[in-house]
This record gives sequence, C-alpha cells and structure tokens, in this order.
Amino acid sequence: MRTTLLLLALLATPALASQTVWKWTDEKGVTHYSDRSVPGATPMVLGRGNAASSAATSNSSATAPAQPQVNAGPAYTDFEIWQPANEEVLINTAGLVTVNIRLTPSLQSAHSVFLYLDGRLVDGFPGNTLSFELKEVSRGLHTLLAVVVDTSGQRVQETPMLRFTVRQESIAQPPVGPGLRPPPKPTRQGGASAKLPSSQPTYAALNAVPAPIDPVTNKRVVAKPAPAPAGPRQGN
Repeated sequence: MRTTLLLLALLATPALASQTVWKWTDEKGVTHYSDRSVPGATPMVLGRGNAASSAATSNSSATAPAQPQVNAGPAYTDFEIWQPANEEVLINTAGLVTVNIRLTPSLQSAHSVFLYLDGRLVDGFPGNTLSFELKEVSRGLHTLLAVVVDTSGQRVQETPMLRFTVRQESIAQPPVGPGLRPPPKPTRQGGASAKLPSSQPTYAALNAVPAPIDPVTNKRVVAKPAPAPAGPRQGN
C-alpha cells in the first residue's frame, strides 16, 4: 500500500522535476516501486517520461486533421410552393396550372430545383427556374413537391407536400350555386286562378273573310234580310 501511494505521489509531481523510482519484482511476482534503491531494482526516471509524453501529445494535436464542419441546418430558410395554395380548387383552367416557388436565400450555383407532379418529375424546365407552367393537368386531385438537388444528385432540401384540385364544367355535371339557379317556370296569363277556354274560335273569326264584291257596281254585296212569312188572309 505504501509503495502504491509513493508511486502516485511521484507521478503527480510537475513534469519538469525529474524523479527516480526504483522498480523490482519479488519472489511471488508482485511488482514494487520505491524511492530508494534495493538489490535487484531497476531505476525509472518519471520526469523525462512525462515530458516526452506531453511533447507527444502536443505534436499529435498539432498534426491531427481538422474535424469536418457540422451542418448547422438546412441550406435555405424558406423553401415552399406558394402558388397554387394548399387545398386550393382551380375551376375551368383548360388544363393549365401555374406553379410558383419561394426560395430564401437565392438558389446556389451548385443546386438545381426540380418539380414533381403526382410523384412524377416535370421535365422541360431549366434547373434554376422557380416558376412552372403546367399543361394538360386533368380534372381531380393532384399533389406537388419541389426538391433542391446538388451536382452529385443528392437531395439537399424539399418542400412540404401540397395538394390542389382541378374542376372543369361539363354538361353532365353543370355547376350549381345561388348565382347559377335555373330561371323560374312561366305562369299562365291572369294568374293561377285564370281558366283555360273551353272552346276554340271559328276559322272565320280568326281569319276575317271580306264580303263579296258586286262586279257591276264594284260595291260590297249586302245580304238582304229574308222576307217575313205571310200571315193568313182575312175573309170578306
């Protein structure tokens, strides 16, 4: 126990103060340390060893490679699709949908932006554009997703998934609403209490036939009233 305490005390001394410690092993194989020389002991200079160890530690720190820089967060503080809005309903678009993306700060030169409609890449646009004009977008529910990709093809950042619906008017499914209600049915002249005529007028009443013209006098012929029937004779 004394030997161990002595060794710890010597090791705790400053590195510049050289200390000699004697080391030996007894007949039972137990190693001992002492500040005094004994028969068969081997001297150890602890000060030099500590100094060398300190120098080695200093050299290793100087030659150690720099640690890789830890990514502090996403490359862009604001990256979203702002048009169309999430859950927006587009009516009578004729298949055309405009998509606009907001990106802050500006797009880096080593990055490209790609747009996915319903999980499929929208091609035909440059990698640095933030505005897309989609054509032939069918009726129904659709999803949009924008992704920033670096030169190696790795995804750097992506927007939240956005959903929108396209509606087109059709004869089978006409639009409805307060402003699109059908006009009221026409009512009969005279109100609901008016009665329908029970007989039809004659052809002569609907089409007035003029009286015949006398070709001699060129005047209308006036029908003479029929003579009254003669009564019985009075006797003389």
